[in-house]
Amino acid sequence: MRSFFHLFSFKKGLKNAIFLLLIVQGASFALDWWRQPKIPQQADQILWHDLQQRPFFLAQMSYERPTLVYFWGTWCGYCRLTSPMINELSDSGIPVVTVALRSGDNAAVQHYLAEHQYHFTTVNDPLGQISQHWQVSVTPTIIAVKNGRMLFATTGLTSKWGLKARLFLAEFFA
Repeated sequence: MRSFFHLFSFKKGLKNAIFLLLIVQGASFALDWWRQPKIPQQADQILWHDLQQRPFFLAQMSYERPTLVYFWGTWCGYCRLTSPMINELSDSGIPVVTVALRSGDNAAVQHYLAEHQYHFTTVNDPLGQISQHWQVSVTPTIIAVKNGRMLFATTGLTSKWGLKARLFLAEFFA
């Protein structure tokens, strides 16, 4: 009899945990939708320059497969948790372009990247003009782009597996 009540309690706890997880996931999707940035018109024609002044077009970079565009800041606490994951994804061959938002001049951003051993392509946005143009209001913001089109965007904390799953779906449905 005791094991019956224990099993009942376990099932009730599991049901409550699943319900709570669904509520949190729904709230996360709603926040992502509400804070979703907008890719500027003719973004595929914008010439970007990384910290080493190498030019590139995001549309060309995202032609073969989805490219992650990661808006972050050296001052952002959540970015300290997200950036190592983005670096791992970049090191594994996933195309990544990061935008350092209001993080100082090029030398300061390069120093920060070297200090943390980050290897991803970085564009400096010292005045927040790029972020404003993309209507990014929260850091971190991660956008998957394919052929100049936004496939998905997420803001705040996210997991590496969540991003990998989104990238898989983006490649599958793009």
